[in-house]
Amino acid sequence: MVTTREICAVRRDVLGHVGSKWSSLLLTLLDAGPRRYSEIRRSCEISQRMLTLTLRELERDGLIARAAEAGPYGLTPAGRSLVSLIRPLISWSDRHYAQIVESRGRYAGAMTAAAMTASAISDGRDSSAM
Repeated sequence: MVTTREICAVRRDVLGHVGSKWSSLLLTLLDAGPRRYSEIRRSCEISQRMLTLTLRELERDGLIARAAEAGPYGLTPAGRSLVSLIRPLISWSDRHYAQIVESRGRYAGAMTAAAMTASAISDGRDSSAM
């Protein structure tokens, strides 16, 4: 019998790398059709090491496969079903991109203001702190 702890361990592992930006990017890239390592590398700004690690993880989990040792990588049926779940998330991020960028700008501005205030207080320049 499989324990809850074992199920959680597998879920944590799979979600940890499938939810990574590189895994999602590679899966959606391969949705257009099989590609060789060099094609994938040219298609996105990813280091050789990260590309190799990500491809290995996706292959290990049965989401991608290669027909031969040096052949192109392609999606498996499980990989295709995962891409069908990732695509709506990508669409959501595209629709909300401007709002997210605007919010990040406001947050960065607030953090900068808070840091300046904290610096002024620690230097004894803020009279309201006395």
